[in-house]
Amino acid sequence: MRYLYDVKLWDRIETGVEFLIFVALMIAAMIKLGHNDFLQALFYIVLAVIISPWSQFERVTKRYVLVSAYILGLFVGYFS
Repeated sequence: MRYLYDVKLWDRIETGVEFLIFVALMIAAMIKLGHNDFLQALFYIVLAVIISPWSQFERVTKRYVLVSAYILGLFVGYFS
C-alpha cells in the first residue's frame, strides 16, 4: 500500500488521464464537425486545448476551468 503515497505515480496517472480526455474531446470535435455543428466542435476543441498535457495551465487552474466549462456546456445544452 506504499504506492498510494507515491506522488510521481499519481502525477503519471493524472497525465495519462489528461491525454485520454484530450483524445476523446478531439474525436468528439471531429464527429461534430461531420454533423456541421461548428460551435459545438469549437467548444470541444477549446476544452481539449485546456486539458492537454502540453498546455501551460497549472493543474488546479485546469480543474476549475474545466468544471466551469462543463457547467456552461450543460447550461447551453451541449451534453444532452
